[in-house]
Formats: sequence, C-alpha cells, structure tokens
Amino acid sequence: MIVLHLEQELSASPYFDIHHAQRCDAKASGWVFSGTLGDGWYEGEVSVTVGPQSSVAFADEWFDPAALREFFARVDREQLCNALYNAVDDLVAVRCQATANSRLVNPHWHIEPVHGIVSSGEARWSTPI
Repeated sequence: MIVLHLEQELSASPYFDIHHAQRCDAKASGWVFSGTLGDGWYEGEVSVTVGPQSSVAFADEWFDPAALREFFARVDREQLCNALYNAVDDLVAVRCQATANSRLVNPHWHIEPVHGIVSSGEARWSTPI
C-alpha cells in the first residue's frame, strides 16, 4: 500500500493498494498498475499507466459516479493523479535499477501455436531487491 501525499490538507491521506502490475507491451515501454484507491470514506478500483502515454482510469466513472464525485469533492483530482504517477514512477525506477544477480523475474513471451501468453512468475514490483 502506498500512502499518497498531496499538497492540500486532508483529514485522511489517500492510499493506493496495488494488486496487479504488468508491462504495457512486449517492448516494455510502460507499466500498468491496478489497485484500490481510497481515503477511509471511499474505495474504488483504479488503473494507472506510466510510460510514453500516462493515464489514470477510475472504474467508478462508469460504475458509481456519485461516490467518485463525493471523493473528488474532498480530494483534488489533478493532485491525486500526479501523486499516483509519481508513486508508480518511483516503483518502476527502483525495480528497473536492479542488478543482474537480483531475484527479479522478467516477463517473457510463452509461444503457443495459436497465441502468446505473457508469463512472469512473481510480479516484478513485489519482489524484494
């Protein structure tokens, strides 16, 4: 879980609890982190993409827009998105600086006659350096 630090003063700090991370494509030019975003009063699913085209997608924009509006009444959306980008950028930077003798598992393509499946073992971001 990552506690997000924003410029605005809040009664509770927002947090991002990552449950999935994967590379955007085979070239490894970016990452997508999916998880739960909350502040104690609200929790919702979020997808944060960092790389050449960074973005944040809030599932509740489709599933529960009223709850998301209440959340953004308390938390500045732009500051939150910037905090999410910074948090996951830091994760990617730390993990990608690992040495060749570390225990990190790099994703690879498992070739099948019909299609390819990305397999990576333990998630790169969750393995200690």
